[in-house]
Amino acid sequence: CFLYQSKEPYSPFKVIMCLAPFLNAMVLCCKKYTTKNYYHFLVVFVIIGLLASQWALHMDVIKNFVLLDHTAKEAKKKSSRRFLNYTSSVWEMMWLHNISQWEEEQSICQNLLSLEQAEFLHKFQVTLCTHHLEASPWCAVDDPYTETRYLYNKENRTYSPALPDLSWEVILKSPPQPVVPPEEDNVPQVFSRFYFCDENTGDIYSEYIEPLVSHLRHPIAMCDSNMRRVFMLSRSFIVPVPSGGTFPKAYYFDAGASSWNTGAGGPSLSYFTEVWKRHGIDFDRIEAWEGTVTPANFYATVPENYKNITFYHQEYIASSPETNGTFVPFVISNITKKEDYVFFKLDIDNGAVEKGTVDYLLSAVDDSSEYIDEFVWEHHAGGNYLMRGPWGRAVDDLSIFESYQYFLRLRLQGVRAHSYV
Repeated sequence: CFLYQSKEPYSPFKVIMCLAPFLNAMVLCCKKYTTKNYYHFLVVFVIIGLLASQWALHMDVIKNFVLLDHTAKEAKKKSSRRFLNYTSSVWEMMWLHNISQWEEEQSICQNLLSLEQAEFLHKFQVTLCTHHLEASPWCAVDDPYTETRYLYNKENRTYSPALPDLSWEVILKSPPQPVVPPEEDNVPQVFSRFYFCDENTGDIYSEYIEPLVSHLRHPIAMCDSNMRRVFMLSRSFIVPVPSGGTFPKAYYFDAGASSWNTGAGGPSLSYFTEVWKRHGIDFDRIEAWEGTVTPANFYATVPENYKNITFYHQEYIASSPETNGTFVPFVISNITKKEDYVFFKLDIDNGAVEKGTVDYLLSAVDDSSEYIDEFVWEHHAGGNYLMRGPWGRAVDDLSIFESYQYFLRLRLQGVRAHSYV
């Protein structure tokens, strides 16, 4: 009996078969039935047990078939955003081919500001403007973090933190416009491009993203001596996903968030919630991690309209599934679905943990990267000679060229990867 039971899927009905002799023995003892009656009951119970076991086995097969069929249907579910490929712009290709040499020569700023790249930089900067002023050559780049607002003169191609005859209060009376790169030819010139397929309609569409240029911050960061801090901290160069209304839900995961509206390099939570809202992304759930700030101190900074959807964890995140702590890519894949919009910001000033997380996403061990639409990461590359002063110390020994490869590889996997500040 137990040998048979061990070879088949477990079912409560099969226990009847194994317990039948014991049940009959109880009947025999309590009712004082004859041995003949006992054997009659035994035969009946064994037959019932066998029939019940076969029925249960049949039901197990049906249940497994239904589960497999459901899994197959999920796997075959058509995607409205199946990644096809990533195409670097002409400007990005120029930097991919030359960054190793320009880094070695320490000539990044000289090459960026050269005549050869002047038109690329100009078109890029005009696109970043959130306010185009009437009857004026100036356009404005608004930032919720007021220290990094600036203006750009479209005629003489100069920058200014403010205008003497026009205050920021007046400029901001009109709502900021989302950053929408203009359509280009089949070969993108300035902004790089992702291609996706809507499997429901068969349509192929593209999305623009800022190119990988300079030392992976605002292009002229550390190259303009008059506004060095503004551009060093500016995040205006990050181009969000344009298709804000096509996702069932939107999630924001922030590893390295000590406060809603303050931060050493400018706040992340207030910035991304406000700027992404301009692009149609209104987050349904926000998860944040930081090891040093208590929940009480953190939640005291969160606006009322975000408190019900914001979940803070006072803990240090893990660099891989094998190490202690929360591994954020697993949190993402457990909470979200692939058709949702997922934004993941990583900036904890711990090179080993950050690099371990990115290495895992690139390893293709599982499909963790397929859950992430937008990834923002400040990679403290030790080879970035322009940032040695502000950073104080490098957190890893990689070059700018190697940093380029990280972001490029993520993009080639379909992840909208952005360098952060």
